[in-house]
Amino acid sequence: MANEKLRVTCLGYNGANNTGSEAKLLTTIADIKDVIGERLEELTVLTLNAEWQRRYLKDKHPDVRIVEVSPSAPLKHPGSTFRMLLKPSDILFLSEGSTFIDHFSSIFIWAFLGAANFSKRKGKKVVCYANDCGHLKPFNQKLLRKVLNKVDLIMLRNPDAKERFQEYGVTKPITVTADGAYTYPLPPEEYRKGVFEKLELDPAKRPIIGLAPKEFFWWPIVLKPFGPKEDLYMYPFYHSWQPGGKESSQRYVEQSARHADWCVETYNADIAIISMEHMDYPPSKRIHETMKHKDRARLVPSDEFVVDDIMSVLASLKFLITTRYHATVLSSCSAVPMIAVSSDTRCEAVFRELDMMDLYIDYVKHPEPTPSVANLDETLIEMTKIMAEREDELKKRIADAHVNFVERAKQNKILLKQWFEETFPAS
Repeated sequence: MANEKLRVTCLGYNGANNTGSEAKLLTTIADIKDVIGERLEELTVLTLNAEWQRRYLKDKHPDVRIVEVSPSAPLKHPGSTFRMLLKPSDILFLSEGSTFIDHFSSIFIWAFLGAANFSKRKGKKVVCYANDCGHLKPFNQKLLRKVLNKVDLIMLRNPDAKERFQEYGVTKPITVTADGAYTYPLPPEEYRKGVFEKLELDPAKRPIIGLAPKEFFWWPIVLKPFGPKEDLYMYPFYHSWQPGGKESSQRYVEQSARHADWCVETYNADIAIISMEHMDYPPSKRIHETMKHKDRARLVPSDEFVVDDIMSVLASLKFLITTRYHATVLSSCSAVPMIAVSSDTRCEAVFRELDMMDLYIDYVKHPEPTPSVANLDETLIEMTKIMAEREDELKKRIADAHVNFVERAKQNKILLKQWFEETFPAS
């Protein structure tokens, strides 16, 4: 029906205090509102934690409806759950960047594919909005092929993801764009100044080198009735440790701390240890506690700092050592030279496009999370020396690439608008 009001739902890895997912969600919501305009009756965000989700939406998009879809949600919010099942939205956006990645758990990809399949069976539209695709298990490849060949619009955020989609048998048209977080605006200077005052750091006085660590070794997430409290992800799901994983984790912490101390001593730098997600805080805290120069380091946890805060820090760094894809994205506007310590295809895709694979460490290969580099601190020190020698060249390379990434990211809204006008024509 022409000019009908439409209900839209965004499904992603939201409500986990994940800086990158929330940055991508915020830009996706802005695109949806711009494209659908007055015909948007209701916009719903499905989230793991409604309280945490409001931190990101309350100021920028207070009108968005938040619905919790945690394992306990049907008991806590039965009305919302039944409503979604009885009357799904007209358009489902798979808004998470890491939608089609399964090494941390197949649970997430099954949830995304299940929701997409349910929507299509109900005659609704499904949009893949600048997603990524990793190396999938054979069963998940079959599910991907079955479901994605039914969806209505597919945009992926890098060429590697498109290659994998096609390898796995997706025959629908696919457009390569870029992650919407590339268009996230840098906060004003006065705002950034306030963030650094809170951290008691001053990038004008001393350079700041950023570390964005994560826990590489407590995967996958598994379903079980009970387990150690410190491994609880969200009941009844727990992180799991592979044999030798705890020892590998401790070595990673110690080696990261040694590299951070070397940066303090070599560059007279302060250190910002940025936990880009809630679950990154434990290894970040351990690295800080292990450092010899811990007085020169500050923790920047996503549990306390929102996207604008963390982007303010990332964009002011001299160098960045990251395990997180969105740390590369949100620092890109300032062309921060960086090194990736990676466990999957997300950072790899960025560094390949930047032609910076010589500063990329393929540290862990799932499903066997065994470090490929024995002396990570020594490798990082050598790479940091190279990065410092090539600083100007790298900054230009990243600045030039940033322009391209932003233009590609803007294509998300352009393509969405074209599809929307064809699919829901106005009278």
